[in-house]
Amino acid sequence: MENRNGKRMMAAACRYAYSRFVLNDYMFYEMAAENPEPSASQKAFRETFLALTGRFLNGEYPTAELDALRSRIIREADIITAFVDCFQIYEYVLNRMELRFTADALPAEEDEAVTDEIMRYIVSAKESAEQNSRIREILGQLPLRFTKSKFFALMAQALSVYEGTDQKSLKQVLDMLRSEAMLALPEHMEEGHEEISALLNNLRQGDYKNLDLEGFQKLQSSLTLAEETLSRESSECLTMMDLVNDFYVICLTRPDTLMDSQEEELYHSILNTVWKKLSDGDYSMPEEEMDDALIQMEGRQERYYEQYARYEMTDLDGLLGEERTEADYDTAWKVDRLLSTSSFMSLKREESVSEEGILLSRKAVEELCQPLFDELEVSWKQLPRCVMRSVMAKLLAVMPMFFTTSDEIRQFIGGCLSACTDLPEKAASVELIRSIMESDDAFL
Repeated sequence: MENRNGKRMMAAACRYAYSRFVLNDYMFYEMAAENPEPSASQKAFRETFLALTGRFLNGEYPTAELDALRSRIIREADIITAFVDCFQIYEYVLNRMELRFTADALPAEEDEAVTDEIMRYIVSAKESAEQNSRIREILGQLPLRFTKSKFFALMAQALSVYEGTDQKSLKQVLDMLRSEAMLALPEHMEEGHEEISALLNNLRQGDYKNLDLEGFQKLQSSLTLAEETLSRESSECLTMMDLVNDFYVICLTRPDTLMDSQEEELYHSILNTVWKKLSDGDYSMPEEEMDDALIQMEGRQERYYEQYARYEMTDLDGLLGEERTEADYDTAWKVDRLLSTSSFMSLKREESVSEEGILLSRKAVEELCQPLFDELEVSWKQLPRCVMRSVMAKLLAVMPMFFTTSDEIRQFIGGCLSACTDLPEKAASVELIRSIMESDDAFL
C-alpha cells in the first residue's frame, strides 16, 4: 500500500483498535469474574479467545481463526435473537392474562376516551418518523380480534408498497416477518441451549384456555428466568464480538504499522496479566495490580479515534491510491466494517446484481407474499388463539405502514379496543400503552 493517506488511515485504525482492545479485555476479565460459570457456548468462545490471545502475545496474527470465531459468535447471536423473539410472543400473552389473577376490580373506561388519549400521544410527535415509531409501538400492544383472512388482507395492503420496487427489498422484509412469526428459526438452536429450550417448551405447552393462578405463576417464572438468562448471554455475546472485531483489526494492520515500543509494552503487560489470570481461572486480581497500567491508558482510545475519524472511509479508492492491490482494498474494507457501530456486520463481499428494469408488478408482489401467508396459516392451526393474536400484534408492529390518514389510525385503534370483550386483557393492553406514553413523556 504505497499511498501515504492509506498508510496513515490503517495505522490510525490499528492504534485505535489496539487501545480499545486492551481496555475491553480488562473489562472482559471483570465480566468473567462476575460469571465464572457461563453457558456452554460462551465457555467455548472464551476458551478459543484465550488461546488466540496467547498466540498473539507470542507474535502470531491468527486472522483465519478469528474469522472462524467471529462466524460462530454471529450464529450464536442469531440463536439468542430467535429465542428472544419467541419469548416476546409469550410475554405478550402473559401480560394480558395477569390482571385476571392480580386485579380485584378493573377500571371502567370508555373506548373513545382511551382512543383520544392515544391519538393525542401519536400526533404530538413533531416528526413523521417519530409518529410512525409511536404508531408501531401502539400496534404491538393493542388487543386484536382479527380473523386470519382479515389479517392477511391487512398484510397484503401493507406489503403492496413494494409494487414498483425490486425483488430484493421485498424478500428481505418477508424474511424478517418470518423470523418475527417464529417461522424461520435457526437449525438446531436447542443444541447447547437446553435450559432456555426447556423454558420455551414450558410456555409452548401452557394450557392458556384453562389457566389458573398456579399455572400462570409457573409460566411467568419460566419467562422471567429466560429473560434474565438471555439478557446475560446477549451481553456476553456482544462483549466477545467487540473484542474479536478489534483483535481482528490489530491482526490485519499491525504488521505494517510502526508503534512506540513502550506503548506496545504497556498494552502487552495488561493483555498478558489478564490472559494469565483467565487461563488459571483466577478471578482475584488486586485492584492495585492494574491501577498504574490502566491510568496510563487514559485518553489513548479517544485520541486515536479522532485520528482515525479524519479519514473518509466511503472513498477507499481515493485513500488507497491507484497503486493499491486487491488485497489492500479487501483489508481496508474489512477494517471499515470491523470498526463500524454494527458489531455483527458481515465480512463477506456480495457481488452486486443489477436488477435495473426488473420492477415488481402488483401480481408479482402478491405471488411473492402468498407463501408467507400459507406458512402462517399452517403455523396458526397449531397455536392457541391467544398466541396467534400475539404473533399478529408482533407482525403489525414491524410491517410497512398501511395507514394513510389519522382518521384511519383512530378507527383502527378504536375498533381493536371495542372488539375486545375480555376486560382484563383490554385493561392490561391499555396499561401497557400508557406505560409507553409515560416513558416518552419522562424524556421530554
